[in-house]
Amino acid sequence: MNKEMTEFNETSKPLTAEEAEKFEAGVIETVWSETGEPHYVIKNGLNVREYAFLAKKSLENERIIAHDFTSYVINESGERADFEYKSGWFLEGLAEQEME
Repeated sequence: MNKEMTEFNETSKPLTAEEAEKFEAGVIETVWSETGEPHYVIKNGLNVREYAFLAKKSLENERIIAHDFTSYVINESGERADFEYKSGWFLEGLAEQEME
């Protein structure tokens, strides 16, 4: 299984309460862009790649943003990890036969 498929399978699983608590405890600030895309500032010492995964999973589980975008998690020292958010709204509509 390739890396993208593994990531899709992992993020398509519901966010657990433990993951949500861990994410919330590590985030110092959520910064919203003018286009409505968040990025997150986390505490130093935390794994930015892990928190980027948690950010993606959290957003994809909340499903409040209807467009796809690339964002990032950054720690207080400037270490950064990017992630791609996929809304899935278009695919959901196709699955439910809402498209004409």
